[in-house]
Amino acid sequence: MMLSAFALFFAAVLLGMPIAIALGLTGILIAWLSGIFNPVLIGHVMYQGVDSFTLLAVPFFMLAGALMEEGGISRRLMNFSFALVGRMRGGLAQVAVVLSMLFAGLSGSAVADTAAVGSLLIPSMKEKGYREGFAAALVAAGGAIGPIIPPSIPMVIFAVIANVSVAELFLGGIFPGVFFGLVLMAYSYVEAKRYDYPRETTAFSLSFLGKTFKEGLLAFLMPVIILGGILSGVFTATESSVVAAVYAFVVGKFVYGDLRWKRIPEVFASAARNTAGVMFIIAVASFLSWILTSRQIPQNIAKELLSFSTNPVIVLLLLNVFILFLGCFIDAVSILVLISPVALPIIRSLGIDPVYFGVLLVLNICLGALTPPVGTCLFVASSVGGVNLTKTSRAILPIVLLAVFCLALAIFFPAVILFLPSLLR
Repeated sequence: MMLSAFALFFAAVLLGMPIAIALGLTGILIAWLSGIFNPVLIGHVMYQGVDSFTLLAVPFFMLAGALMEEGGISRRLMNFSFALVGRMRGGLAQVAVVLSMLFAGLSGSAVADTAAVGSLLIPSMKEKGYREGFAAALVAAGGAIGPIIPPSIPMVIFAVIANVSVAELFLGGIFPGVFFGLVLMAYSYVEAKRYDYPRETTAFSLSFLGKTFKEGLLAFLMPVIILGGILSGVFTATESSVVAAVYAFVVGKFVYGDLRWKRIPEVFASAARNTAGVMFIIAVASFLSWILTSRQIPQNIAKELLSFSTNPVIVLLLLNVFILFLGCFIDAVSILVLISPVALPIIRSLGIDPVYFGVLLVLNICLGALTPPVGTCLFVASSVGGVNLTKTSRAILPIVLLAVFCLALAIFFPAVILFLPSLLR
């Protein structure tokens, strides 16, 4: 029965059916075969899946990111990135990575970061002679940093599922996200030397760097306000998302003056559409998770896995390999909602910190956003940059290997993730 249901799911995904619909059909099939199919119950479970105060942070973080992008923040952050690293070998590539890391502290969405940076820099990189596949792949990888560096929408979702601290998850993502960004910059330097990409001709200037920093200061303060407010106890993670949205509106409209009244309805509509998509996936995946739990599937998987090994490192490696495989076919939010209920009993029985596992899970699903055939960041970067998807997919392979290396480091050295959260305990 279970094999038939999951065969249906993977067949639906490979045929191009939306993930949420495929998840829903799989859940309905399992419920029907189990003799517990009840439309009223399905609706009730789906509603409960999104009925969470903490999940209110999702639409407000999305709105904050959209307002910051529309409010002229993109241009100011790009100017600062140019002033900071534009003179390095492969300057535009370095700028793309730094800009992605800065955006990561604003939106928490991989797709939004990829679209914003890609539309700004991929055309310029192509004009300067960069390999177009590399340009799109690098921007996609930079966008994947978005959910790792706080604020992070996937971390908010995991916090709801696992009942752990959002603040600790946010802190746990800082070092891995920054480290992955530095690895991408090093790779860009090697690529630039190999293909003799040009440097920017403008000389490095401390005065220009100071000027661009001053222009973007209000943007840099946004993640500081979010994290500072949460850690100091002034507001919760959900309340911080509202503060971020209001702050983005005030800065974009009344300070920078780039946010136009006529564009505001479209900004809100865009954030609402994105939120609806995420929430629908969470609702449907919650129903499927409930069905699986009622059939004792997570417990049986945990029993089988623990019978194979009780070594925490080996179990984490096996789980992460499985999640990497799923990431090739399923989007990040779906994996998060499906895997968490299955994996949490396992990691808790082994004494593994759920905050540590949550950050590992987010790292892994961000890596999945780079792997074909369902790598969302690949599609977005190729689309906004006008690059053939095949070229982008080829160029992403060495970057994926580097990302796997970063993930392995986090598995073998938990302090990379747990050092900052431990300061709160």
